[in-house]
Amino acid sequence: MILEKEQALIYPQNGRLTANTNTSKYLTLEQEKRVITADGYRSILVIAINGQFPGPRIEAYVNQTINMTIVNKLHTDSITVHLHGIHQKGTPWMDGVAFITQCPVLPGQTFNQVFEAFPPGTNMYHAHIGDQRSMGLYGAFIVYPRKTPEVIGLNQIVILLQDWNHLMDPETAYNRMLTQQFDFNTGKVINTTYSVDRAKFSRFEFQSGLINGQGRHWVDASTNNESPLPRFQISSGVTYRFRIIGAMTLYPMRVSIEGQTFKIRGSDAFDIERTMVQSLVIHPGERYDFVWQGPSNTSQKQYMLVAETIETPESLNNNKYHAAEAILEMVNVTGPVNLNPSKAAPPNCNIINCTVLNCPYQFYPRNSKTTCLTFNDLLNNDPIRETDRIIGNKVDNEYFFNFGFPGQNGNTPGSVNAREFIFPSVPMLTQSDEISTLCDEEQCRREGMCACTYTQKIPSDKLIQMVFTNIGNGAGWSHPIHLHGHSFYVMKMGLGTYNPDKGDLIAQNQDIICTDGREFCSTMRWKDSSWDNGNVTGMNEDPPQKDTIVVPTGGYVVVRFISDNPGMWFLHCHIDLHNTNGMGMVIDEGDTKPTTPIGFPEFQLLAWQLGSDLGPKTSLHLA
Repeated sequence: MILEKEQALIYPQNGRLTANTNTSKYLTLEQEKRVITADGYRSILVIAINGQFPGPRIEAYVNQTINMTIVNKLHTDSITVHLHGIHQKGTPWMDGVAFITQCPVLPGQTFNQVFEAFPPGTNMYHAHIGDQRSMGLYGAFIVYPRKTPEVIGLNQIVILLQDWNHLMDPETAYNRMLTQQFDFNTGKVINTTYSVDRAKFSRFEFQSGLINGQGRHWVDASTNNESPLPRFQISSGVTYRFRIIGAMTLYPMRVSIEGQTFKIRGSDAFDIERTMVQSLVIHPGERYDFVWQGPSNTSQKQYMLVAETIETPESLNNNKYHAAEAILEMVNVTGPVNLNPSKAAPPNCNIINCTVLNCPYQFYPRNSKTTCLTFNDLLNNDPIRETDRIIGNKVDNEYFFNFGFPGQNGNTPGSVNAREFIFPSVPMLTQSDEISTLCDEEQCRREGMCACTYTQKIPSDKLIQMVFTNIGNGAGWSHPIHLHGHSFYVMKMGLGTYNPDKGDLIAQNQDIICTDGREFCSTMRWKDSSWDNGNVTGMNEDPPQKDTIVVPTGGYVVVRFISDNPGMWFLHCHIDLHNTNGMGMVIDEGDTKPTTPIGFPEFQLLAWQLGSDLGPKTSLHLA
């Protein structure tokens, strides 16, 4: 870490920062604010936005027009910025996905994104080219309602979570996921880990957890590097709204407040039925809001807010602590704050009700005295929900999409319906007639697997039902699936069969049959044909809304929405490494798209070849 103005090398010590490891002379608070600490482990490249990591919080009222200017000051990387959760209705070219809705913003170029802030709630913005989110290109985007306007910033705490690796750049991380990762101190392979259901996590070494860009590097389960933690001041008896944003690269995190319970209020910008829980699991791309009242009768000076990965202790060899942490300081209690506290004690489930929301599985081990709630157990409580066209036993169009790593002979890329997604060379939305990488469906069926630009055409103004599955021989990981351009109603979550004592997955769900003959599950149908076209049993009668939903390994999720937003919308796993590996596709909605603004940049291929008289073509300047 470096203090730029003073040109001094900075070290973490006792939860503070110092310019010398052998002194207790600490930086002033003003100086500390100018240091991007991350986890305090040496220096590493981060992508800062306006000098901040994470980027500055953007706040607006619903339906306000936002004019956001993206200036790429990087020397070697192109960028785009996606407004995650914002529907971009009528402005699909502002969705911020490279080669789907726009050209990448090249080094030195500028791009203006103009769009409407909708829906109201907790959203985010982040990079959408490669894996730059893992380097810090993200931030909070909060949209407030107008009907009952909230005072911006009043009694709210915004938490951005990240799983941090301080040794790898995105390209290295991706290639190590494909090959192997090693501990360079010991020369040994770093084994992959798993959750209680034995669902695997891909190769991405978790070294630290960050909250709002700060955290400690835990060398083992008992020793950390004393780097500063984020602090939030809490007044006794005051209710706070926490907005938790999952900006992680890979790992789901279980969020809790030391020794406390709290009330869930919403997810992905939409209100859900209030539910009291001890903790919640948040996956990459998800957002959750909860309310918690500062304890009134307490002598405790501080509480720890913890976001711990759902890796099992045994898969971490019982000697690692993979968590992001923050200090909640009680301002009404006298005494000093411990800036480098011990890790929070695990919850005592004999005293408090240990209910965990949003589990990607059905059970925790029975002896943990912990109860799982899946998103299937929740009801809608959003004031703007419109379920009249959603509820019922018939839909206009039904589609099955299987997310996984199917294949054979070591070739198991990420895919949807056994199609490894290949990004086109030009933006699909504005230059669709120039794309040469679309899927040859006959070839895909013949070969079982294929690599191509996978799209699914859907008609306008219809009730669409999508069934997201995670079955077949490519299952084994849970996937948070995000749809651009829409939110959807979560009608049903179908789980596999689990061991009620240990929690591990015994068998995949049997409601859906794979019909491709290879168990790649590139084509599927309901086992009970009476469920076709929307007549699925066990549907939620008041389904909550989301735009990112975890599809558990061995299971499925049924979602519905009205196709009222023509555009090219990316549908993908929000684990960056899985998305880069091909686990995505494009929903081509509507025969007629909104007219692209005059002068909107187009991308030209570098199509020159030796012997050509035309010379090289170049991309147009974005201005």
